[in-house]
Amino acid sequence: MTRGVCKDRLADAFERFGRVPIVRRTAAVGGDHPAFRRESEGPLWASGGLVHDGLGRVLLIRHDPSLGWGDEWLTPGGWLEEGETTLDGLRREVREEIGIELSEPILTRILLDVFTHEARTRPAYFAQFVARASSHDLQLATDVVEARWFDELPARMAFREDYLEDLRRLRGGTF
Repeated sequence: MTRGVCKDRLADAFERFGRVPIVRRTAAVGGDHPAFRRESEGPLWASGGLVHDGLGRVLLIRHDPSLGWGDEWLTPGGWLEEGETTLDGLRREVREEIGIELSEPILTRILLDVFTHEARTRPAYFAQFVARASSHDLQLATDVVEARWFDELPARMAFREDYLEDLRRLRGGTF
């Protein structure tokens, strides 16, 4: 990652969506954690979020278990590519994983997870969004084994606690 990209992505996100909370967390992880498998230098960036149907339901996916997520449900999203903004990355990841476009994206927060393993440290930013699906005609990527619309967030959902407030606000119409 080139120098200044982190500030550029934050500035772009704040310019488009206004200032949102940046939530900092620290986690000790194993050396095989995805943050340490990435070859790029500096902070990592990813985007993802709740994709909803306008009726209160949210779309979650399950990846091939060999990718490390087991059978947990996830929101669509993933690592940003070189030069991508948080919104561009969100749109690309959703297109790649489930084949739909998004409308009305709202950035709700940015998570800064600082992963540590022994003497190594790797910061990873995650831009968390809520956005409306433009259609229900899903086309799953080969690594996505299932996609389903949910009325409530399932217990076996990765990062479930991160999305409870977003779901509550979505249902309450406060976005």
